[in-house]
Amino acid sequence: MKPIGYWLKHLDGLIEADFERTLSDSDLARRHWQVLNTLSTGPKPLDELTEALRPFWGEGSITLDEVLGGLDGRGWVVREGVEGPYALTPLGAEGHAAVAGRIGEARRRIVDGVSDEEYLATVSVLRRMAENIEGAARAA
Repeated sequence: MKPIGYWLKHLDGLIEADFERTLSDSDLARRHWQVLNTLSTGPKPLDELTEALRPFWGEGSITLDEVLGGLDGRGWVVREGVEGPYALTPLGAEGHAAVAGRIGEARRRIVDGVSDEEYLATVSVLRRMAENIEGAARAA
């Protein structure tokens, strides 16, 4: 049996590829979706947006500045002033809604055959494992 690290990396790669296929016709990547979805709940200052998305950005990934610039170029996001929060424009809210349905389908494919209880238990175990490692790092 392969260890949990293998399955975590493998699943993340599969999710990345599936989201890429799902979003390809809209010229968006998973990171664009994550920014749109984060902003769909309301305006966010850059530091809050950065922190919310930090776990999804790896080395060699498109940067948050590039994602925001691309969404701004589409007229989907706006920044309130020079230092203000980022927000979806009405056009951005429409774009988010259009993509949300396809992302929902992708998420349903991921959990096909997994009960709600299994999903919640898996997430709970992974959260506890992360907290264990974070706690050990703080104690060191």
